[in-house]
Amino acid sequence: MIDNRGGPMKTKIIISGVSFLLVSGIALYMATGDDGLEQQPQLVESTEARLEKLQQAPSSNVPKLPKPLQKREKYAADDLVLELSKRMREQFADNIMDIVVQVRLKEMRVGLEVEYPGQGEAMFERIVRLAFPQLADQILAAVGKMDEYDEWLVENYLDLNELNPVAKDNRIWSKRIDIFGEESAKRIWNEEVAQEQQRERNVKTVMNELNVARDISMEDRIYTMQTVMQENYGDTPEGMLMGTANVTTQLVFRLGTVQEELSAMDTEQRQQTINQMRLQLGFPEDRIEQLAQEDLANEERWQKGYAYMEERTQLMASYQGDDLETELDLLRLKHFDDRTAYSLKQEEAINMMRFERERVYGLN
Repeated sequence: MIDNRGGPMKTKIIISGVSFLLVSGIALYMATGDDGLEQQPQLVESTEARLEKLQQAPSSNVPKLPKPLQKREKYAADDLVLELSKRMREQFADNIMDIVVQVRLKEMRVGLEVEYPGQGEAMFERIVRLAFPQLADQILAAVGKMDEYDEWLVENYLDLNELNPVAKDNRIWSKRIDIFGEESAKRIWNEEVAQEQQRERNVKTVMNELNVARDISMEDRIYTMQTVMQENYGDTPEGMLMGTANVTTQLVFRLGTVQEELSAMDTEQRQQTINQMRLQLGFPEDRIEQLAQEDLANEERWQKGYAYMEERTQLMASYQGDDLETELDLLRLKHFDDRTAYSLKQEEAINMMRFERERVYGLN
């Protein structure tokens, strides 16, 4: 509550409000009495949020304070400096070395610049130097780096928006690392890193469950994968660039339970099932027909490969040296055209056996 009668109570509440709003999420002082409320430092906003906020005021790069605070009575700058330096020291005595805390203090400086035009930046420096004289240069340098990063975001706003999502994300991370170093950049924006790790865990958990659940229909497997992919990657750079449907298709066909079910079918039944799976995954009918023809060609190639490998094993047991090489050359030409036979010979020379790799129905 606010005491409209003035006096010490009003002064204390005003300072409390200034401190809280200026830091925007890192409360230096939140109370109507003498006790402060300690909070953990919040992570820096996401890139998209910062881009949007900075673009709204590209010339000044200074957000407006809420109307109630704009209308309130101002207090002497010197008094505010002393009070906020005291609160800053009390609040961050144990974690001011954290780069996340340091860069978040920029929001306090921005607020001071709005409230005290022409004085705010100097006031902020005085507050920091009074609160942490030994670390002041380090703190101010960290805030300065965040200035550099925000200015770069504004200057490159249009160029960044013309990039595809992954290229945009790569360029932004490259700039963060360039300014702060890799360790500090990851620390400052670790929310984004944590979110990506969580997305990967979410998808992996579902895949593990589907890989052991054999009492689930094929339709339910696909629906489950579609749901988890959309929930975790639907609006991410990875999802937008690659398409969650494309990634989901790869993951569905690589499920062990799916391959077990497909391998137990005869060729015709398997193809009908794969066609239906692709339809549920969102493939248009003309593309399904095209892929079915590719599946047929893959099946013929694998059958030739299996026959070739069986005869090759027999030759390896019967011949050696130049005789073996001659027999293998003839065997390759028996099963494949000249170009494929030559490619197989080159691959086998480096022990890369094409037909010993995993057969994945619907993909190869």
